[in-house]
Amino acid sequence: MTVLGNRIRRLRKEAKLTQAQLGKLLDCSSSTISLYEGGQRSPDTLMLVRLADVFDVSVDYLLGRVTTPTQTCKTREYNLDQGASWTVTEELTPEGAEFLEAMTREVKKHFAKKGRQQGYGDDSSGEAKSPAEPPT
Repeated sequence: MTVLGNRIRRLRKEAKLTQAQLGKLLDCSSSTISLYEGGQRSPDTLMLVRLADVFDVSVDYLLGRVTTPTQTCKTREYNLDQGASWTVTEELTPEGAEFLEAMTREVKKHFAKKGRQQGYGDDSSGEAKSPAEPPT
């Protein structure tokens, strides 16, 4: 059985619901619930959200990413350059963050070079140029 399947089964039993009752709440069959609990089938994203809502837990908890039902993974923000920020939804070590920043710089350099070679890039208006239409 998977972590997800174990947690669905345990939460369902704690709520004193049968598989049929949970299926009705989620608008699916009891056999689908059985397959989730047994680890033979995984719910799609929408169903994960529904399960989390029914049991009042986080999706992170259902997936085994955290151990406390209402806890979610911490989100760190990394400022990569010139005010452009993005988030990583997992804890990174300082070495991992440094590696990620270095890789991002290299990728940006690569595509900046490639863009100049192909005539892409920023014009004075700040909008990206698109390649010229091929002659017909």
